[in-house]
Amino acid sequence: MISLFNITRFHPNKSKPNIILNNVSTQFPRKESIGILALGGAGKTTLARILSGVERPDSGHIQRHSSLSHPIGSTAGFHAGLSGAENVRFLARLLRRNVKETTDYCESFADIGAYFHRPVGQYAPVMRARLGFAFSMSVEFDTYLSDGITSAGDHNFRDKCEAALLERLTRSGLILMSRHARTLNRFCTTFYALHVGQLLPCSSAEEAQDILDYAGGYGNTYWNEAARHAG
Repeated sequence: MISLFNITRFHPNKSKPNIILNNVSTQFPRKESIGILALGGAGKTTLARILSGVERPDSGHIQRHSSLSHPIGSTAGFHAGLSGAENVRFLARLLRRNVKETTDYCESFADIGAYFHRPVGQYAPVMRARLGFAFSMSVEFDTYLSDGITSAGDHNFRDKCEAALLERLTRSGLILMSRHARTLNRFCTTFYALHVGQLLPCSSAEEAQDILDYAGGYGNTYWNEAARHAG
């Protein structure tokens, strides 16, 4: 279970604070596949960073009673001067995973040849993405976190990524944030809409899309009324 209690996050500006999350409280059950639909700039990345512990809220707190991954495919923890193999070994030790098994898995899954043993700073973006996704799939978590990423690389590698993620979801949960209802439908069973700092529970990804469409067309009056009925 991951529980959010009165989470608020804002970015200061000259006139008034830009509120990203406004007093959000909710619970994400362990091993449930959660889909959060949001438009660009609505706060998906901020929410992902707060959930993973990379960023702190301005107020409120989170309780994590199960293991939660960093965002799928992230290479934020990789050191450019170390090789892919060295990065994987370091992170495996940090997470107290079997170093050899993790390294072997990542080398095979990423399939970047000799570059696995070269500095990550020499990688093309697609190679970084392949290694980041490989490492995400190499570690078993109770819940995986994704800021919209479910695959990486070329068509064949994307198929491989999605198959690996779907296999993980037979025994793990997912919190997936996306702009696209179709993506959420592929991986999720529980849905929310994220707008003007609030998370609104929805019965389907299509309902979340409709609510965001109407909020965009009719302003926040519609959104506030929908949120009031949901509460």
